[in-house]
Amino acid sequence: MRDYLSELNERQKEAVLHRDGPIMIIAGAGSGKTKVLTTRIAHLMANGVDAFNILALTFTNKAAKEMKERIEKTLGNNDARNLYIGTFHSVFARILRSEAHRLGYPNSFTIYDTDDAKSVVKAVVNELNLDDKHYKPNTVYNRISSAKNALVSPAEYATDYYIQQEDTRSNRPAIAQIYDGYTKRCFKNGAMDFDDLLLKMYELLKTFPESLHKYQHKFKYILIDEYQDTNPAQYEIIKLLGAMHENVCVVGDDAQSIYSFRGATIQNILQFQKDYDDVKLVKLEQNYRSTQAIILAANEIIKQNKGQIPKDLWTENAEGEKIKLVRTMTDNDEGKFVADSIQEQKLRNHYNNKDFAILYRTNAQSRAFEESLRRMNIPYMIYGGVSFYQRKEIKDFVAYLRIIVNSRDEEALKRIINFPARGIGKTSVDKAILFANTNNVSFWNVLEKA
Repeated sequence: MRDYLSELNERQKEAVLHRDGPIMIIAGAGSGKTKVLTTRIAHLMANGVDAFNILALTFTNKAAKEMKERIEKTLGNNDARNLYIGTFHSVFARILRSEAHRLGYPNSFTIYDTDDAKSVVKAVVNELNLDDKHYKPNTVYNRISSAKNALVSPAEYATDYYIQQEDTRSNRPAIAQIYDGYTKRCFKNGAMDFDDLLLKMYELLKTFPESLHKYQHKFKYILIDEYQDTNPAQYEIIKLLGAMHENVCVVGDDAQSIYSFRGATIQNILQFQKDYDDVKLVKLEQNYRSTQAIILAANEIIKQNKGQIPKDLWTENAEGEKIKLVRTMTDNDEGKFVADSIQEQKLRNHYNNKDFAILYRTNAQSRAFEESLRRMNIPYMIYGGVSFYQRKEIKDFVAYLRIIVNSRDEEALKRIINFPARGIGKTSVDKAILFANTNNVSFWNVLEKA
């Protein structure tokens, strides 16, 4: 095992060495947040804490994988494989796989992706004889998703005055009815969507004291990355799990909260010191990534934020070039300016194409940049295309596996019933589904007895 403490600055070391009790680590951008988290876990394990008793939650699978690899490298063994470390959804799905029967779901429940969920929404909208052009599946699904992330059940949704007023103003008063039908359909199909993995985990802990007791005892140390991006459901689950030992470590930065559109609330990190007594607060303010010019500009902008945890980022890095702010009249002008700048830098400084990156907020904005780069014969690569698991042939294959594991999965059966072609018409399928829903049996049961 290497001397991992010698690699830390004083504030980082302070965060790692605090063992028991709640701690909030405010980690400014580029301040070595991941190093602190992984070293803290390694330090706990090196000092007698069993990996089985540590829960570490992140927001991406990539971050979880990187953390596990760093811990193994620090400890010099593979004990990290016993950690409960992963995204909120993956860890809670793992727990629900052994506990779902308590909630009436099969332990082999299907997890619906966004496309599956929207397909169910559309089916419910049509069954209620509503216009799916007005009640667009995407719009309705987003409303349902927001409700679940705020721990609002279908019954609460239907009786909440402000929610109903909002739906009435948008001329979609039937969303509560759709939400109720959607929830019942997913339950009948033995399926949960991504938001259910949070909602059902919360229901499990609130409804079954023996389950709450089991996981409170199991997870003696809880660490949460990017705490500023947690939503109300995640916040409440962490409070429940951490209530016994209160060894809760949250890492985040209120200035980097960018997921409010997904239900995240900055209040969670601002509230943390009020949720627990004697919270240890450590601020990581030394930036290792950026130039002084960037840090100065960032500090000046962020200090205008209302409701924040004061911090002052600094760096020992070089001053660097000044930031340029360029305004153009159109998106095409912007694309041309960027392409011209790249060409100029390549000629003047002998840079390669791989030395440049273009960041944009939405995929639709790539068009102007692509056209300008093509005109100047500058080759480029776009990252973030269609996911492997979103390709048709992969989804078809996975649908067969889903049916094998969970025959109640109506969405999977609808996908494969005519793939390859079996001569079963849409009308026959619709009649079978209608019969199944009317008699509260699965689509598979109807086909078996046909």
